[in-house]
Amino acid sequence: MKVVILSQIDYAGSAFKMFQSIKRHTDIDINLFSGRPDNRLGHPVNNLVHDGNRKAVQRIVNEADVLHFKGDWPPDDGYLGLTIPPKPIILTVSGSFFRKSIHGGLGKYSVKDYRRVTIRTSFETDLLYPEYSDIWTPHPIDSDDKPILRRQTANPVFYHIPSSPERKGTDFVSRVFAILTKRIPCRAYITTGVDFETAVALKKISTVYFDQFYVGFYGNSALEAMQYGIPTVAWISPMALEQSHGQLANCPVINEDRSDPANTANRILSLYSDNGLAERTKRWCDAVHGYRAIASVWDQRYKQL
Repeated sequence: MKVVILSQIDYAGSAFKMFQSIKRHTDIDINLFSGRPDNRLGHPVNNLVHDGNRKAVQRIVNEADVLHFKGDWPPDDGYLGLTIPPKPIILTVSGSFFRKSIHGGLGKYSVKDYRRVTIRTSFETDLLYPEYSDIWTPHPIDSDDKPILRRQTANPVFYHIPSSPERKGTDFVSRVFAILTKRIPCRAYITTGVDFETAVALKKISTVYFDQFYVGFYGNSALEAMQYGIPTVAWISPMALEQSHGQLANCPVINEDRSDPANTANRILSLYSDNGLAERTKRWCDAVHGYRAIASVWDQRYKQL
C-alpha cells in the first residue's frame, strides 16, 4: 500500500512524527511532503515541496493509494501547488484554523470545506465536533524507549515554555507560579524563544510541566515532557472530555482551567510529590501517543480504505 501524507505547514513537526512512526512500525510504503514552515524552533522537517521538485511530488501523489492531509487546510486542487487526484482521502485537523472562534480558534474552515474527504479525524478531542467526526487519532511522540526521568527533590522545579504566550494562558501560569514560590522552596520558570532541543532539555529536569490553558486540550509541548514521565498540567475542556467518549478516562494530565490560580497551586502542592504520577504519565504517553501505538492506529485506518 502506498500512502502520501501532505501538510501545508507542519507546525511542531507532528506530521513528520506521524510519518516516522508509520514508516518504522508498519510495512506501508509511506511518504511525507510539506510546505516550508517558519521553523525558528528547529522542529524536524521532511521533503519540503518547492518549484524544483513539484512535478516529481505530483507523480508520487498520483501513484498513491491513500492521501492523508494533516492540518486544517481543505484538500483541494492547489494544495502545495499540486493537483489532488480522486483518491481515498484522510484529513486530520489539529489547530486554530478549524477550531471554532467560540472555543478560542479562528474558525476559518468548517466541515463543508472538507467535501472531498473520506475519513475525518483529529489530533485533539475538542475538535471532534458532532458534525465533523468522532475519530480521535492522537498526536504522535517517539516515547516508547524513553526513560522516566522525574526525580523527587527538596526544591521542585516548575517550567512553562509557551510558543505563543498569549494563546497558552501564560498570564494564568505566572499567577500560579507566584503563589507556589511563596508557599514552598521551589524554582518556577517561564521561558520563551528557545529552540526545540533546548525546550525538551528543560522539560526533562522539570518536576511538573505546565502546558496550555487557553485551548481545551494538551498539545505537542505536553507530550515532550510526558514522554519522560514528567507530570503535566493543562486544561482539558468539558467538551473535549465529552467528545472523547470515555477515551480520556485514565488520562493523567492534571486538568486545571484558568479560573482560580490559588486552587491550581493547592492542587499542584498536593500532587507533585505523588510518586505514582510519573509512572501513570509515562504509561499513558506510550500507550496512547507512542510510535508503536500510533503506527497501529494508522495501519488499521489505511487498510480500511
